[in-house]
Amino acid sequence: MDKVAIVVQRYSIDVNGGAEMHARMLAEHLNEKYEIEVLTTCAKDYITWENYYQEGEERVNGIKVMRFSSLKKDMKRNGKLSHYLRRNLRYSKGKITWKNFFILPVKKALYKKKINHSHLFDEWIEAQGPLCPSLVDYIKEKKDNYAAFIFFTYLYYPTYIGIQQVGDKSILIPTAHDETPFYFSDFKKLFSHPKFIMYNTLSEKELVERTYPQSKQIRSDIAGVGFDKPDYALSTNPLNTRYFLYIGRIDKNKGCKELIEYFNDYKKKVKDDVKLVLVGNNFMKKLKISKDIILTGFVSDEEKSRYLQYSEALIIPSRFESLSMVTLEAMIMGKPVLATSKSEVLEKHIETSGAGFTYSNKNDFISCLNRILTLSDDKKIVIAQNGIRYVEENYNWTTIVDKFTKAIDYIDGK
Repeated sequence: MDKVAIVVQRYSIDVNGGAEMHARMLAEHLNEKYEIEVLTTCAKDYITWENYYQEGEERVNGIKVMRFSSLKKDMKRNGKLSHYLRRNLRYSKGKITWKNFFILPVKKALYKKKINHSHLFDEWIEAQGPLCPSLVDYIKEKKDNYAAFIFFTYLYYPTYIGIQQVGDKSILIPTAHDETPFYFSDFKKLFSHPKFIMYNTLSEKELVERTYPQSKQIRSDIAGVGFDKPDYALSTNPLNTRYFLYIGRIDKNKGCKELIEYFNDYKKKVKDDVKLVLVGNNFMKKLKISKDIILTGFVSDEEKSRYLQYSEALIIPSRFESLSMVTLEAMIMGKPVLATSKSEVLEKHIETSGAGFTYSNKNDFISCLNRILTLSDDKKIVIAQNGIRYVEENYNWTTIVDKFTKAIDYIDGK
């Protein structure tokens, strides 16, 4: 049985992150055909990368996991370097108009004179972390022991540095989306190295190939994640009231600040007993919530399914998604999805499936809540059937494992 490594920044049952959950699900399904080993860090927190789990080898749901310690993130240095790269991107991409005809070229020249850009990106990727040279050294030293290396997430040090050591044996799952760091020019090196790229969606593939044309020369496919209906014996409504549901990191970058503001405005206009339930770890320090908003913290998969089962709809406010696994989880359970139209990936899911609604502003949001709450039973059945059919036809593990098998065979020269 061939040995395959999965390289990901964090890995555990209690890690709250889409790419990390994707990595765990893929590892557990590929383990039926390959000897899977996960190479990861000791971190649980993606903000600081502080070592939390014990370094060394352990088993997680039957998968061999090898953990390497990482240096704690220097937040101040990372912020400073990010600021420089963002400014550089703004100046280099800025369009000259009659209003800035004279000033923009001068700003560009002064900025480049002030900042030494030659090693700026390399310093930033180290500061971005998780900085774990021992993991990269292991990849380099043990390259011949593995048939393939599957790297998750373009944004982090283990992928950017690690893939340069084993490019001819690598499958990159970029989980890329339209965010500022994605356009940092030195990522062109990353999108030149893999032997194979496995995208989550067509939208992601088009974004990467549009931004880094060299990636078009690399063999690729679109796989995503497989989903099955949960077989939990679901009990009763956990709240005994109607509620909308958000699942994921409670984070400003995930659109949660806007979601809470929109929902509070809805409650001011509509005096009902409907609640908003936020499931996941809270990363918003100054989170202000009302009596109509409920925080559950991190919950088990069974409890998460229970909240989904009895919700009116799942709400996804994040603009930055490469797949949105929780959207597909809701659909396979027959629940409507309300998503921001500012995410191309989410909008495509809704448009193609016919299993939900999108909003572009606060008034849209409030209108959609009212529409969902007044759906007829027949309409609910149609939405449920649409969602289930969409996931079963496009996101099943048999097809996904087959695609990875073909990619690994291609790398291995079979």
